[in-house]
Amino acid sequence: MKDFLVPTPKTIVELIKPAIIKRLTVEKRGQGEGKHYKPFLTVRDVPSKGRVHRRPALTHGRIVHLLSDLELSTFLLFDWDFSVTDIKEQFPLDPEKTAKISERLGIRHPAVSGVTQVMTTDFLLDTLENNKVVQVAISVKYSEELEDARVIEKQELERRYWESLGIQWFLFTEKEVPFTLIQNIKWLIPHMYSYDLNKITQLEVFNIINEAILTYPSDKIAAVMKSLDEKNKVDGGTYLSYLRHLLAQNAFTWDLINIDHKSLYTLDLKASEFWVAKEYEYVHVQ
Repeated sequence: MKDFLVPTPKTIVELIKPAIIKRLTVEKRGQGEGKHYKPFLTVRDVPSKGRVHRRPALTHGRIVHLLSDLELSTFLLFDWDFSVTDIKEQFPLDPEKTAKISERLGIRHPAVSGVTQVMTTDFLLDTLENNKVVQVAISVKYSEELEDARVIEKQELERRYWESLGIQWFLFTEKEVPFTLIQNIKWLIPHMYSYDLNKITQLEVFNIINEAILTYPSDKIAAVMKSLDEKNKVDGGTYLSYLRHLLAQNAFTWDLINIDHKSLYTLDLKASEFWVAKEYEYVHVQ
């Protein structure tokens, strides 16, 4: 998939703006893996209809470039998914291949002022399926954009491109966004690194909170955590902060899709069997 970058076919070089060729060949945009990947487009390269976002990824620790709120929501879903091992945003497509597909379908190739543009896919994911890495391409569009015939044409070019490579391609709109899940993930992520506990403290805090949850199985979380603060003579809010951290670390789980974190009761929480068996993997501060 990277063969098109160097050397670029002469016919394409003549059609693409030198600045774009520089991105591909000199700046190595669209190349690299994990934290070393460089997106073809950054938040500085393109105008956005809405807010843009730069944020660190849990998956690889790199700052990702997201061009809309919908891209952010989509990214959060996949970044939280443990089966996803790499996320490449704003991934460039081989312009020679897209040009041929465009010609074959009779669809005008994306261009600006006569300058052929390199098409991109919003996300290219590496996912683990049965211990095998499988790539999945994701295009993100607001549903109202799909009322534009030209947008549909470009989506078809993109779909055919990935189909030719044997890679599944999916279209993701705001209608696919599980609102409660996104809100819960947004709440959890900042607490992932709020502490960097050693092994002894990890299990000590986990056991204290787990015992309290089992002792008071139908109480409000805040009330139970407050009682732990008083019992252990620590500052108010200490054990609620610990719980948030352990939730982010998946020491306890709940139905993130249907139950908002603001409405959590102890009966909603379930201790991770991996933490109970002391076979978990703690995520340390990067």
